[in-house]
Amino acid sequence: MTEKNTVVPHEHLVKVTDIEMEYYPDHAPRTASSIFRHTEAAGKKAGLRCAVSGQPSPEYHHLWVEWADADAIDWVIVKSIALGEITEVPVLDLLTDQPTGETFPVEQSAVWKICKLTAALGFDWSAFDPAKPETFVDSPQNMLPLHMKFHRSPTHGIHHRSFPTFVFQGYPRKTGFIFTADELPSLEHK
Repeated sequence: MTEKNTVVPHEHLVKVTDIEMEYYPDHAPRTASSIFRHTEAAGKKAGLRCAVSGQPSPEYHHLWVEWADADAIDWVIVKSIALGEITEVPVLDLLTDQPTGETFPVEQSAVWKICKLTAALGFDWSAFDPAKPETFVDSPQNMLPLHMKFHRSPTHGIHHRSFPTFVFQGYPRKTGFIFTADELPSLEHK
């Protein structure tokens, strides 16, 4: 929904309410894996900064797959896609999300692009053991270092924004452009 905005000249306010509902696979209570602790310690040692703001001492966001979804993924298939052993992937039915029996080229799939990108960033898919998904899920290649504001805050955090509007925050902005009302300290937040 677009509304007239008289507060910020030459901009218009867009309000969106998203409701997200998802079934997570059952799992034991999560604790930080040794791989996550290593990734975090290596990032701290390297002086990694928030990928959006450049602020020091970031938190680590699971970018390509969250732990909550990890047990629902067929990691054998993911590895086969990454290694080029699978060249066609199923077309999914738009109502059930189940395979229709048709396929399309794997190079057009999001999973293939994620595998290629993470490999380019140094993840060794040939050494990946599908029985140990944490080696990918908690790897540096699946992490995005973020200041708490860009990780968990309700106005800017990746957990609360649509992906396109989250990504926008990392681009250099034109001078004076206001993204959200909390960037205007003189505004009363409603």
